[in-house]
Amino acid sequence: MNVPARSLNISLLLSLIMSLAGCHQPMNDMAEFDLEWAKGEIASRLRAYEDAMANGDRVAFGNLYAEDAEIFHDGKPSTIGRESIVRVFDGWVRDSVTGGFTTTGLWGNEDLLVEQGTGYFAHAAGKWKTTGTYLLVWKKVDGEWKIFRDTWFSDPEAEE
Repeated sequence: MNVPARSLNISLLLSLIMSLAGCHQPMNDMAEFDLEWAKGEIASRLRAYEDAMANGDRVAFGNLYAEDAEIFHDGKPSTIGRESIVRVFDGWVRDSVTGGFTTTGLWGNEDLLVEQGTGYFAHAAGKWKTTGTYLLVWKKVDGEWKIFRDTWFSDPEAEE
């Protein structure tokens, strides 16, 4: 997918998600939601994601995703459900994959957040590294933020 088309797809996806997130939320309640607090919560969840990768902890990794989570792959079929996502993670563990992520934008309310960010995935032995951008939709499940939708867009020129 070329860069302008990818940017358009990201913009359309973000617009749709934000529209849906605000559909049932009265304006006065949205003003009371502490987005700065949410940024700290999401940063903590990202560190837990990185730690789960570094430690090969499939339980911790799986607990970051909602039961009905879905990962959208660039040009490949989606991975649907926590169990399927954990199986993908098991492959990452075997391949010694690590990563790091930085939030560049966060929008939403107390039930649903959309996070935009940049990051990298790397082979621990230094065989390869790729950078890119991502969108995560976080959903509040039993008082915890869980990844509900996950996308990753590799920078084509960044893979080593």
